Amino acid sequence: MISNKIRVGIVGLGYLGKFHYQKYMLNKSVNLTCAVDSITKNLEFIDKARIIKTDTYTDIVDDVDAVSIVTPTNTHYKIAKYFLENKKHVLLEKPMTETVLQARKLNYLAKKNGCVLQIGHLEQFNPAVKKLKESFKNPQFIEVHRLCQFNPRANDVDVVLDLMIHDIDIVLSLVKKQIKNISVSGKKIITNLTDIANVRIKFEDNIIANLTASRISTKNERKMRIFSDKAYYSVDFINSELKQLIKDNKNKFITKKFKFKKADSLKEEINNFIDTCYGKGISMTDGIAGETALKVAKKITKRFG
Repeated sequence: MISNKIRVGIVGLGYLGKFHYQKYMLNKSVNLTCAVDSITKNLEFIDKARIIKTDTYTDIVDDVDAVSIVTPTNTHYKIAKYFLENKKHVLLEKPMTETVLQARKLNYLAKKNGCVLQIGHLEQFNPAVKKLKESFKNPQFIEVHRLCQFNPRANDVDVVLDLMIHDIDIVLSLVKKQIKNISVSGKKIITNLTDIANVRIKFEDNIIANLTASRISTKNERKMRIFSDKAYYSVDFINSELKQLIKDNKNKFITKKFKFKKADSLKEEINNFIDTCYGKGISMTDGIAGETALKVAKKITKRFG
């Protein structure tokens, strides 16, 4: 049973896990009860006596109703499976799991036990993306560039699972067609995994999505451009901006620009997760969407050999 306030635990208090901690501490709908990290030094910043601190995630199962799992990808399945089996709601960072089969099993467990399983695809909570999805229909061509300066923190997976998976998730939410063909190219530059990749996805009805991701850029850039026969949209994820050009009956383009206050996407994601746990909302990035994006991402990574 869930009490008046949902009891939440965080598994993984590294770089990103500390941000989860901050958002939960500010959320008045939850009671942050537990923090777990196998590296006990990562727990030293927590000075709240009421928060249980441990290096073993199984220790907290009776003290939580929901957990954020912010650990390396190769641990996601084992930890999420444990909490779902014990009927706890799970917010799982991306990429969802190492394999599609693991993702499918987690979705089965979540459905079987009536649990929320939400995946950390943050860009869905960007206000520019929300506005785009309200406004734009029938894309014909999508061009995406996601470029980041090198960060040694997230190199347990390649650039597709690290960065491009955000854009795969958004493209799949915009294009409701079957994939016919995927062509890829990529290179290992700094790490032992692919650091820069270009992917061309061809859907039914000749809809094309061209995605480029790099984690060895000299600048940070996250942009998406979407074309149809009567409209063009440009999304700047970093600056939360949306530009639209729509053709009128006189074949002239009417331009509109939307500049949104930069949102705290992680805060919005956690709020959505908690609302869904309460039954007051619907997850915007549920386990099924996570599995679908992972399935496409894994098809891409297999092509790299």
